[in-house]
Parts: sequence; structure tokens; C-alpha cells
Amino acid sequence: GLLETFAVHRHDLRLELTIPSYDGDLDLSLFRDGVEAPVFTMKLVDCDGVRYVKDQRGEYLEFAPARTFGTRYDRMSLLPYGIRLAVDPCISITLF
Repeated sequence: GLLETFAVHRHDLRLELTIPSYDGDLDLSLFRDGVEAPVFTMKLVDCDGVRYVKDQRGEYLEFAPARTFGTRYDRMSLLPYGIRLAVDPCISITLF
């Protein structure tokens, strides 16, 4: 299938988010400039959704629980736990 890759550079970090078309999986990797191996990498298997949020905490994406966390997102309720990803003013990855 097709792959969509998004990359963001902030300070000496590069965030790469790769999403294969149609299967719900995604790869998240964080690299430091000058280092070949990622400093953080995670694969979400069968992620059921993503939510864009812009509130008093900032602007970010929240990825719904996937098989990585053992449950599925019902698309109706607030996300009980997942991954919060922000890139402004700096890259931030939060497990909640």
C-alpha cells in the first residue's frame, strides 16, 4: 500500500510520522540530528482514530488507543488514554 510520511524539524530533533494507507497502523519516530538511530520509536497497530485539539494547553493531535494499549476507541467518548503529539513550539510526545 501507499505510505504517507510527515516530518517536522524543531531545534535538533526530527519527528517522523508514517501512515500506511487504509490499515490503521502508524509509525512514530523521533530522531536527534547527527544520530542515525531514532531516540524514540513506536508503532501503533490498528489505531482507530485521531483527534485534533486546540485548547488552553496548546495545539496537538491525540491518537486513539490501539492494540498497542489493548483496547479500541469507540469514536464517541473522550479518549481515556493514548498518545498526545505536539510540534509547536517544540516537539512533545506524551503518553496519557
